[in-house]
Amino acid sequence: MEPRQDRATVSAEVPKGIEKIATTVPKQYALLLLLDGYPYVEMTARKHADFMTDLAAWKRKTYPSLVRSQIRYFTLAPNGEIKELAFNR
Repeated sequence: MEPRQDRATVSAEVPKGIEKIATTVPKQYALLLLLDGYPYVEMTARKHADFMTDLAAWKRKTYPSLVRSQIRYFTLAPNGEIKELAFNR
C-alpha cells in the first residue's frame, strides 16, 4: 500500500503575512503556518531530503494537534516559491 500524497497548490492569493515571514528564511525549504491569522515559521531545512524527513516527523507528532484549528499550511522553496498545502486526514 502506497502512502497518501499530500497535494500542493500554487495559491493566487498567498496571505501577506506569509509572504513577509518567508523573507526571513532565505534560500531554504520551510514549512510556514498561518494560525488564527498569525504567520509562523514552523521548521526549516537547507536540503530537500532533510525537509521531507522533518515534514514526515512533524506530520506524525504535531499535525494531529492542529487539525481542528483555523490554520493554513504553506511550503517555501529556496527559489522563493510559496505553495499552499492541503494534508490528507
